[in-house]
Amino acid sequence: MGYKPPAGLVHFLAWNLSRSLRYRQYGVEHLRTAMAASPTGTVIFCLWHQALFEILGRHHHQRVAALTSLSGDGTIIATYMDRIGLRPVRGSSSRGGLKAARELMQAISEGWHAAITVDGPRGPFKEVKPGPFEIARRTGAPLVPVGVRAAHEYSFKRSWDRFRLPLPGSTVALVYGAPICLPAEYPTPIEVAARRCDLARRLHALEAEATTCVGRTYAPPPPTYCRWMQRLPERTLSHD
Repeated sequence: MGYKPPAGLVHFLAWNLSRSLRYRQYGVEHLRTAMAASPTGTVIFCLWHQALFEILGRHHHQRVAALTSLSGDGTIIATYMDRIGLRPVRGSSSRGGLKAARELMQAISEGWHAAITVDGPRGPFKEVKPGPFEIARRTGAPLVPVGVRAAHEYSFKRSWDRFRLPLPGSTVALVYGAPICLPAEYPTPIEVAARRCDLARRLHALEAEATTCVGRTYAPPPPTYCRWMQRLPERTLSHD
């Protein structure tokens, strides 16, 4: 059994690291537009799993509910979220997914923002799942893609998501993208596939912008991690 650090130690280290970061926000007007268009006044933040720490640190003690897995690592994250005033929702596509989706939609209806790692909780790396679109369709809350990058960070190359941990005192850029508002009608499989590709492209572009904002050079993911988009029907990839 692997070592699991005490919750108190995780909170102490993560909280102090978060407090040392210098956040810069861009595209806040998109966030305001999304909130104004939402029937609940809340939005669904969409991000890559590797950027989860930066998002949690920026939105601490705000009304944000975030999806975490039922794994041991998910338990550590959920405990930390609870300690910094966020609302953890446990579940994944393979375990407890339906219950988690219902709880997340309930949170949105109660005036909580939602944060979803669109390729989480276990990957594949940077492959957008269909779940966020269904939650947005049912609640009416707009999707807001977010690009995140730190000026100095450590990347866990051996983890499936190449998880990024900003170094103490780093500048972190958060770039909010234009909101995505979905109709209430149930989509066709082609429409769902097109939306997945569109969101992936937006997240890649926002990450590139965030990278530039902190003075770094953006390196797109290797082509192997974008093949899922190429495997979709040709007419899907040309759908706008």
